[in-house]
Amino acid sequence: FMWFCFNMRNQEDISVASATNLISNRFCEEWSQAFLNSAEGGNAFLLRQILENFKLKAIQDLNNLKRLVRQAETSHYALYRCYTFLQNCGNGDVLLQNVKVEYAEMPEAGSIVQVLEEFSQEEALSHLD
Repeated sequence: FMWFCFNMRNQEDISVASATNLISNRFCEEWSQAFLNSAEGGNAFLLRQILENFKLKAIQDLNNLKRLVRQAETSHYALYRCYTFLQNCGNGDVLLQNVKVEYAEMPEAGSIVQVLEEFSQEEALSHLD
């Protein structure tokens, strides 16, 4: 869920890979920090376990959001819970994009996702002021 652009460049006959962070959110920052902290020890099992834990959390969050979106089709309170979940999970922007693609062909769920996007955009704009 952390998106990187890798650039290869030749520096004194040594190929160096550099990563430029294209998208960042709280979830990505926590994941990368945990991964970097454990990488110093060189324990491959620990690195894999950290990766699996964050992958599991991302899957759980996506499933929770899908469930909340389906509930929001019939309940305004569930729509509010979707919005607060997206604000608090730390990965709301990525989750919302995944749900948007999945529910593109479903009119009711698609309209819920559209409302959530509008709320998120308004929230982002209000923080800029």
